[in-house]
Amino acid sequence: MSLFQQPVKARLLAFCLTLTLLFGIGPRTLLGAEPQLIERAKKEGTFLLYTSMNLPDVNQIFDGFRKRYPFITPKSYTTRSAALLERIVTEARAGKHFADVVQGNAFTLYLLAKRRHTEAYVSPEAKSFPDSFRDPAGGWVAAYLQLNVIGYNTKLVAKSEAPKGYEDLLNAKWKGRMGLDDKQYIWFDGLLKVMGREKGLAYYKRLATQAIHFRSGNTLLANLLAAGEFGILINARPEGIDELKQKGAPVEWVAPKPTTANVLPIAIAKNAQNANAAKLFMDYMLSEDGQKLLSVMSRTPARPGVSATNPRLSGLEIAINDPGMAERFDQVVEVYKSVFALP
Repeated sequence: MSLFQQPVKARLLAFCLTLTLLFGIGPRTLLGAEPQLIERAKKEGTFLLYTSMNLPDVNQIFDGFRKRYPFITPKSYTTRSAALLERIVTEARAGKHFADVVQGNAFTLYLLAKRRHTEAYVSPEAKSFPDSFRDPAGGWVAAYLQLNVIGYNTKLVAKSEAPKGYEDLLNAKWKGRMGLDDKQYIWFDGLLKVMGREKGLAYYKRLATQAIHFRSGNTLLANLLAAGEFGILINARPEGIDELKQKGAPVEWVAPKPTTANVLPIAIAKNAQNANAAKLFMDYMLSEDGQKLLSVMSRTPARPGVSATNPRLSGLEIAINDPGMAERFDQVVEVYKSVFALP
């Protein structure tokens, strides 16, 4: 090291120490975000998150964020993703812009970006994510994933005979022994994409002859599986099955190849009043620390290299469902109901 480099390094360390003492900003934070962005965010002092996550999870994320940026007081508004879309569009029509950052399902964020209700922002963390996890125009980045797996009741189905993939569900022995949500439109469309439309529709038509028990709601169906209402849940959330398993329920899941997944993105709202604080929050959610926190919360992190709490969720062959289905939604619903003869 040269004589010139030594004092420069010393001054940098002294500067970082000063920031830590005065504002709680550590060297890791300084290197993860531009000092100018941090200074602007500090002046804003807050941001409002519109999200579909439940409040306890939001508060846990906010706790992690405040440890890094103690000078920002985050606020949230929580509701279903569809309601978020309606609220933001309605507010925009009235010339009001309350949300600073938005997090919800892929279809909500896709439509918001398409209608220019999000602000293009290339987070420095975004480069760590695959292209399929990001809006090409920079309108959003996936924060975490929802995987689609097959669940089964271990008292009714032995591990040795449990289905390993979707083709196994066509076996005659499962007729009348399987359950499925009557509104699994995203899963339906995603599997069509994986199989190819012609082959996929042929598969679904054969599956429809298996006397499936249809109900509404992922949580209800997982509980009915645990109660022995049926032996197999055709499409399940692994975290939901794991939660029931931890409580002693006789349930397990298998991951088909490939495993389809929904992305749940995050984005900066258009005309955000606290855009800089919002950008820091988005950066945090996409950072290794933010993704590890999501993992602890039993959510599947989208960032490659950050493992899920359940090691079985890591290293899977993933096929991302098309967020653009939002523009084909009515057609997909029509085909789904037609194939499965649903009202």
